[in-house]
Amino acid sequence: MCVGSGCAGADGLEDVQEAPSEAGAPSEAGALGPLIPFHKDAVHAGFFWDPLGRPKILFWMRPSEYRGTDLADPTVEPIGELRESFRQIVYGGFRFSDTLERSVLSRIKDDIARENTLVFDLTHPDAFANRGKYDVRELDDADFAMNADAFYDRGSSAGLGYNLFCAGNTTLTDGRWLVVGGHDKSGNQGTRKLNIFDPLTETWVHRTAAPVKAAYDVDPSFRFPELHPNALDERNTDPPAPSDMRYQRWYPTAVTLPDGKVLLLSGSDQDSSVGPDEAPATKVRQVVPEIYDPATDRTVALENARKLLPMYPRSFVVQTGRHKDDWKVAVVAEVQPPLPTDLRPYDPFQYNGNTYLLDVRAALADRRRGEPGERHWRLVDRADFAHESGASAAMFELDDDGQPLSQRIALFGGDAGDGDDVAAVEMIDFSERRPRWRRQGELVRPATQNNAVVLPNGRVLIVGGRGGPPGGERVSTLEYQLFDPDSGHIETVAKTTVPRHDHSTLQLAPDGSVYSMGGNRVDLAPEDDTLGVPVLQVYKPAYMFMGSRPVIERAPEEISYRRSFEVKLDAPCRSAGSVAILRTDPVTHNWSWGNRYVKLSFDRTSRCNLKVHAPASGATAPGGNYLLFVLDDRGVPSEAKRVRVGE
Repeated sequence: MCVGSGCAGADGLEDVQEAPSEAGAPSEAGALGPLIPFHKDAVHAGFFWDPLGRPKILFWMRPSEYRGTDLADPTVEPIGELRESFRQIVYGGFRFSDTLERSVLSRIKDDIARENTLVFDLTHPDAFANRGKYDVRELDDADFAMNADAFYDRGSSAGLGYNLFCAGNTTLTDGRWLVVGGHDKSGNQGTRKLNIFDPLTETWVHRTAAPVKAAYDVDPSFRFPELHPNALDERNTDPPAPSDMRYQRWYPTAVTLPDGKVLLLSGSDQDSSVGPDEAPATKVRQVVPEIYDPATDRTVALENARKLLPMYPRSFVVQTGRHKDDWKVAVVAEVQPPLPTDLRPYDPFQYNGNTYLLDVRAALADRRRGEPGERHWRLVDRADFAHESGASAAMFELDDDGQPLSQRIALFGGDAGDGDDVAAVEMIDFSERRPRWRRQGELVRPATQNNAVVLPNGRVLIVGGRGGPPGGERVSTLEYQLFDPDSGHIETVAKTTVPRHDHSTLQLAPDGSVYSMGGNRVDLAPEDDTLGVPVLQVYKPAYMFMGSRPVIERAPEEISYRRSFEVKLDAPCRSAGSVAILRTDPVTHNWSWGNRYVKLSFDRTSRCNLKVHAPASGATAPGGNYLLFVLDDRGVPSEAKRVRVGE
């Protein structure tokens, strides 16, 4: 075992004991902080607020409905050992992943015993405690003990009964999380379940118990084999329930719509009943969208609006007219013919950059909704690349009436659609009469599985990824890159020691900093995966080092469409430069889901008082939780105030 600066690096990971280098002074490039222990892999992660208004992060890894010691024996050195009995009985003989289940193991043995779904309380006094280290290989039990009490279980003990790994996720207009589909024993095997997390109670809404999980809870030692049902029978892992989707989905997309319903797209499935060797040959990609209605807890299938899409298709609500019902859903990329004859590969399809608008309202109203067809899609343009598994960002700007001046969507790198990684960045503005994709500056290298967040000043931070030229070596992108959507320019602002790609997550925090999390534990120290441990790293953009910041003294807790609202700043006040709201949806698998930046118009009514013009409808700002920022004339933002946007 080798720990410290004398070890040989691998996969682009440099051996350092000093802080990662930045591209300039903090006031020019920001600063990247030390590693903060994080007690499980944050494969799915997002902010929520408890009834007292305290910000917290809910996150999970695979298998999310179990604790680590259910499938791992922590007594075996150096990181524990996976239990064969669990694989045979709970997974029905499907294989453990060397990347995913192996990431449950850890040399921080106390963390194996935690549930695989946790909450991180940002307000806990020890939440960000650390010893200033920048190399994951140097963190030890003492480091992880420093902030251990800031994390607590919120999986099975809070009512979760299904594996939410590789599910879709979004927030509903009331702030609850909707988790769509998930993972049944192995990759590409989806579920019909719609699970809901309620931030007010920090519990999961009750769903019909899966017999396999229920039997495990009664007999976790497998002393009575006759109690455990056959896990290859999907009725025992995904039992029918009234709230189910019609189709089983793994890697689906969920889009919160302006009317509060949720569009469900794509996802894969396999017939697990035939066993691990034959299941890949049964692979299907779900072509039928569904609409979930939170008011009834039921779904409706749009058989009339079929489309063969990538997994996790990048999808965004855009406004198409001036009225509240003038909206459609923009969807990027579709399967490129010919269709594969061998379905066994993880993803056997190829993709193009075709970009469509789906008229959801028309599809729902269609009297032939139940008849198979590919109606209600309109081709808008074709991007040069599919950008599959690449990061994205949604940036909107509104006028005094709350109508869109621009609706820009940017895509960063990803897979071209044919298996080659690209560094290309493309952007389209759906407010243009004829929206067209346009090339921007390029990333520092080709990369898929990167992440992006829009900052309060409208720029986009891009983190992580892994890729390389066709036929060349694939390496991790350690640089933090900043994209200016007005100029198309990209610059490097920081460099980390931690490779973040597969299953990594990125979130904008209420103070304007950015949290980089997740990635498979085994990938964080690629030269010896037993040394990797989950960590959080905080990037503080340059605006956090430019002196005093605006302070929001008073703002409403709720913002209503079509109405102006007052914001009072704490004196002394610099001239206000901009006001923005940013939606706070959970993130997974390298894209921003419902997160979007919306720049609002405002008038200054006195030195420290602003009259801000709300969005006209949910077409530009779907209802839900947002972070409200006020920026001064230097582009320095306040800390955010959480607001609820809606009717």
